Amino acid sequence: MEMIKLILLVAVAYAFIEQGWAADVSCITVDRAISTCGQYLIGMAFDPTAECCSGMRSIHEAASSVQARRETCNCIRQTVSMYSDLNDHATRTLTGKCGVKAGIPISRDIDCSR
Repeated sequence: MEMIKLILLVAVAYAFIEQGWAADVSCITVDRAISTCGQYLIGMAFDPTAECCSGMRSIHEAASSVQARRETCNCIRQTVSMYSDLNDHATRTLTGKCGVKAGIPISRDIDCSR
């Protein structure tokens, strides 16, 4: 199952590159960071790993402009939409558990226009 998710992540990342979604933070970077949080996001781990939190901090720090935040937000929304078994509590608490202040929430339903 994890291999299928990894293949889907790579396919989505490739599609984003083909569409020219390169920004301060690439969708590939977002995909990789979120994939390291997979076990936590589906409720299979009590806490996110250090690698997951490092990835969350890096994508949120790199998305410093309004445009970069919007593009990063869209990447996050696309990536998490591939997880059919997301744990709502985990998605709401991930950035906080990683110590990311005012970060872009991890959610399929996030409004990226703001």
